[in-house]
Order: sequence, then structure tokens, then C-alpha cells
Amino acid sequence: MKKIGFFITAMLLLASCSKGYKVTVTFPDESANGETAFLTNYDTGDTLLSATVENQMCTFEGTADEGFFARLLVGGNRYGFIVEQGEVKLDIAQGTAISPLNDKMAAWSKDMEQIANDSTITEAESDARYAEGLKKLYEQNKDNAIGPWAFCNYLMYKDFTESQIDDILKQAPAEYAQLVRVKKIKRASHQLTVTAVGQKFTDFQVPAQDGSIQKLSDYVAKGKITVVDFWASWCPPCRAEIPKLQALTAKYGDKFDVIGVAVWDNPDDTRKAIEELNITWPVIIGTQQLNEPSDLYGIKSIPHIIVFGPDGTIQARDLTGDALANKLAEFLK
Repeated sequence: MKKIGFFITAMLLLASCSKGYKVTVTFPDESANGETAFLTNYDTGDTLLSATVENQMCTFEGTADEGFFARLLVGGNRYGFIVEQGEVKLDIAQGTAISPLNDKMAAWSKDMEQIANDSTITEAESDARYAEGLKKLYEQNKDNAIGPWAFCNYLMYKDFTESQIDDILKQAPAEYAQLVRVKKIKRASHQLTVTAVGQKFTDFQVPAQDGSIQKLSDYVAKGKITVVDFWASWCPPCRAEIPKLQALTAKYGDKFDVIGVAVWDNPDDTRKAIEELNITWPVIIGTQQLNEPSDLYGIKSIPHIIVFGPDGTIQARDLTGDALANKLAEFLK
């Protein structure tokens, strides 16, 4: 259920907007004071407004033709919620966003958490119920801002092929096909095919802070199993995976290598997290937020770990925790 956990923790909640909106954000303590907060569009990633946090608060006011799912970026953290007409109150400490559509999303999220915590069903059943929950949420909210969010996350949660996505789009509102995230998901489906298990690695290169060029080929296909961890500092499941990788390196020593690839993240935040988490293996960090590596491998959620064989052939992907440990045990026995 790692994906369910990620989707639930990665969002705070949604919105339907018509004209004017006011978003009031409150923070739990003074640590955010002086930070610049950015209100961004979830679909496009565009920054819409910015504000300085003062007295544990900041406010955004603007207009929009219709509601949209937004992200608040501040201090290396991100919070998802809906912007809609009128006032939206976002409480960082409580992890809640209050407005009609945000309240509706909160109720749905609570139902999904119950599924995630249900110990009487298998992980496969939990995954199926969560996917069905996303589908129903989309179908019931095609006329408001919840619909596009649920639709995109349904497509991301299920590993649909390009042709399957095209078929699903035929039943969706026409404008959904123009969503930036839908287009990215279609490209990701293609890249998943060309970077599937059994395929040779796809190389990429990233400029480093010191002006040098970092390549995936600097680390893989060097005669040893290589575990490549695509992660971000703001991602709780990514951070939780680091100690597990450290335990594996302590267990197997130099029998395999670990490489990190920092994606969807501010480079300074990545470097800070490396120190905080005591990461000792090499991490590929760009001079700005990296998207190309994850795009090339069709990665839709993180952490995403790929295991490359000694010759660079992809042996396994999207494994974490015990599943990764068991797979490595097979390879290294």
C-alpha cells in the first residue's frame, strides 16, 4: 500500500472556483516565518502567487474562471488542496483544508485511509479498492475541480498502456485530454515499455553544481548489481526508505552499489536531506529541479527503485522495503 500512503500524505485537499478566492494558510509554529510560500497549479506546475510567511500565517488572493487543485510550496515542503470561490483555510498543523470541495475530499480521504489500514484484506485487494475509489471519485465529480485530480491519479495508480488511456479518455470530458498531467502519463506509459524489466538501461546526463556532467552510465553496467533510488527530500516514503537501503548496504557490503537520483526537488533541499539522513552513496543532483530522469523511466510516483544487472540490464523496478530486500537476496546469493 505504499502508493496509497503516498497519495494520501502527498495531498491536503481540493477546489471549485468561479471568480474571487482567498486562501489563508496557518503554520504550527514560528519556524516558517520569513519563508516565501508559493501557490502553484497542480496540473501545470506554474507558480500563480507568492507570499511571505509572517506571524505563522500567509494569504493568497486571486481570481480564476473555475476551481483547480493547487499545491503550496514552502520551506522544501508541499501541501495539496483545492482552491475554490470564496475563502479556503489551510491549516498546516492539522493537515486540513476547509471549504466545500476540500471537505468532500477530506471525507473521501478518510474512507481511503480505512482501506489502507484494513488488516483483514490483502495488499492486492487494498490496491484494487483504492483504484476503484479514485475512479468513482472522478466519475462523481466531472463537473468540479475534484474530477481532474481524481482522473489523473487514477491513471497514475494503474499501469495503463497508451491505448488503454486513449480508450478511457473517450469516456472523459474532452478537456481532460489537454491536461498536462494526462499527457505526461501517456508519455510515461510509453517509457515504461521501453524501460521494462529485461531492457538495457537508458542513459541520461545531468549538469552538476561544479560544472561537471553526471551520467547514469558512470555508475551502472560496471560489472556489479546497481540499485538506483529515484527520490526527493520532501517525500516522506522516500526518506523512510533510506534507512532500509542503509541496512542492505551494511548487510551486503560491496556486493552491490547504491546510487541516488534526486528528482522533482530543489537541489539545496536535496543536499540538506543528504546530511540529515546520513546518505553516503553518490546522489545525482541537478542545478535545478530534475524531471528528465524520471520521465525517461516512466516514473509516476516516488520512491521508485530500479535494480540494474552487472551489464546494465533492468532486473527489477518499483520495489521497496522487504520486496527489494528479497529480490536482492536472490541476486546476491
